Amino acid sequence: MSKNNQMTVSENQLNLITSAILLGICLFCYYPGLTGPFIFDDFPNLESLGYYNGVRNLDTLLKYLSSGFAGPTGRPLSLLSFLINSTNWPADPFSFKLTNLLLHCATGIFLFLLCRQLQLSFNTDHQKAFFIALIATSFWLLHPFFVSTVLYVIQRMAMLSAFFSVISLWFYCSGRLLMSHDLNRGYIHITLAICLGTLLAVLSKENGALLPFLILIVEYCIFHHPDSKAKPLNRFWLVFFLIVPSVIILGYIISHITPYSLSHPYPRRSFNLTERLLTEARVVTGYLHSLLIPRMNYPGVLYENILISKSLWNPVQTFFCVVFILLLPVFAVFIRKYAPLLALAILFFCSGHLLESTTLGLEIYFEHRNYLPAIFLFLPIGQLFVRYKNKWLKGFIGLMLIVSAGFTYQLSQLWGNEVSLNMMWAQQNPKSARAQGSAAAALNYSGNINAAVSLLEKAKQEIPDDLFLHWHWLILKCSIAELNPSDFQLIKNASKRIKLTHNHFTILKTTVETLLNSQCKPSGSSQALSLLDTLKSNPGIINNPALAHQIHHLKGWVFSETNQPKNALEEFDAVIPLLQNIELWLMQASILANHGFFPEALEHLASIETALKQTTTPKSSLFDSKMDYQKEILRIKTNLYEDITQGKTDENRNN
Repeated sequence: MSKNNQMTVSENQLNLITSAILLGICLFCYYPGLTGPFIFDDFPNLESLGYYNGVRNLDTLLKYLSSGFAGPTGRPLSLLSFLINSTNWPADPFSFKLTNLLLHCATGIFLFLLCRQLQLSFNTDHQKAFFIALIATSFWLLHPFFVSTVLYVIQRMAMLSAFFSVISLWFYCSGRLLMSHDLNRGYIHITLAICLGTLLAVLSKENGALLPFLILIVEYCIFHHPDSKAKPLNRFWLVFFLIVPSVIILGYIISHITPYSLSHPYPRRSFNLTERLLTEARVVTGYLHSLLIPRMNYPGVLYENILISKSLWNPVQTFFCVVFILLLPVFAVFIRKYAPLLALAILFFCSGHLLESTTLGLEIYFEHRNYLPAIFLFLPIGQLFVRYKNKWLKGFIGLMLIVSAGFTYQLSQLWGNEVSLNMMWAQQNPKSARAQGSAAAALNYSGNINAAVSLLEKAKQEIPDDLFLHWHWLILKCSIAELNPSDFQLIKNASKRIKLTHNHFTILKTTVETLLNSQCKPSGSSQALSLLDTLKSNPGIINNPALAHQIHHLKGWVFSETNQPKNALEEFDAVIPLLQNIELWLMQASILANHGFFPEALEHLASIETALKQTTTPKSSLFDSKMDYQKEILRIKTNLYEDITQGKTDENRNN
């Protein structure tokens, strides 16, 4: 073996050790956060693991995989990945978070290989290519901005889509370099990268549909560059596999621009398209600032009270951010020949936000939206570190990397402590009802209920127009038996004044249950029914009468609990014309039956059958793809007739 070959072997060993150390540092920095709890959207998305008594066989597996509701595809691959950690619900969050962390590390490995491939396309020295890729990957892996993505279990959907996208990009780049000496195999590589990669990414999360456009950006900045050693692509292949899909995606985004949407709010949002686009210019500029200047505190997952831009000058920074965002890609195109990696970083970042930060009526701000768009953002920094000998520059970059890792470790510690994490969000977002409510819930679960009540008392004053806070406060106040008639009247006044939405159902149900079953005074069925009757004049009900189904359903439940079957049946029947949700209707029949009101349950089933005959397209739900409604109704009827025959009706009524 020659001396040069020995040196190569030694370098490869050193490179492997260095890479392993980086992954070890990443695991160390994130490990404290693995002890944290499930939060927010984890619950509605993961509780389907427990449907049908868990995922036990092929039938329950198919039902579970069809239960997704987070997007148009249902995201079945992401749902499938959760089975790695549990096949039932509730479950231990530790293994879910650990899997997220391992996925983050795995994505980092392929990102390193991808960044290295990009360097090799310019005939960069192998060792220099290694260190440029290592620096770029290190910043991405250890950046504190992504803690809220990695340790928020349900964001595995975004992570998994990014994982498949990064693998596809790496496979595409490998194929492009392969084409220089094996053209056919190279085309097989790049075709598979786009077709299979896009499919897998989309089935994880819908923004994976951007992959062809993102690959087109890489093609333009790297392989179409004059200094690249890659062979030019066949024009027909380029048009069919890259340009046409990209045009379709851009057309889809543009199709959401309508005269109505420009001036009218999105459904369930407080902003219209014009306001969203103006606000997103500020938000995306803020993303860049957060990524380029690591810090300890970020808005987090509860940053909901963003000041909406009403015009280019309201607030004034909107104008400058819009100009910046519009000029940024123009600048990237201009410098592409001179600084292809910087151009790639800019164009890839901007393109990665096309779906979630433009015309779709999504919420304004989420940190996880940067997980994929930011993968190349640190490539120019790696290039600066390797190419320039300035010790101050190298020291500054090294210091920033150490600081990033330190902040990530500190944030992970916070994520591992439910109370500390929620209290931090509450302090950072004093006008966020969700942040205040989450902090109160964390305090309550930790046994500090008095502090939770005090926090909500203050939050109600800071955010007076949020029903969630008022009802949450009532629930906790009742649990320490301190509710008085004046408190209850204040809650009723707020319930009449503050707009009810579809999102309030869960907290309203818990409030009614608390009033019905609590030992605090005043409480009981009369107070529960009084609160529900107050809501009939709520502005949300007046503007959207269908929302009254919440009131009728809960009143029916209260009447069932208090042995008033006729009233319960009347309320349940009133839900049918308001909401096409067959599962809810059947649940109401079960409530009646479980309380021993068999004749009323049969009457309700008859009303459901009549409604089914008049309904050709019932509202889809978690069970629609698998449940045979007529068969289910027949099964319930059979059980009811058996119970009636056995004389259980009178017995249950008396009990």
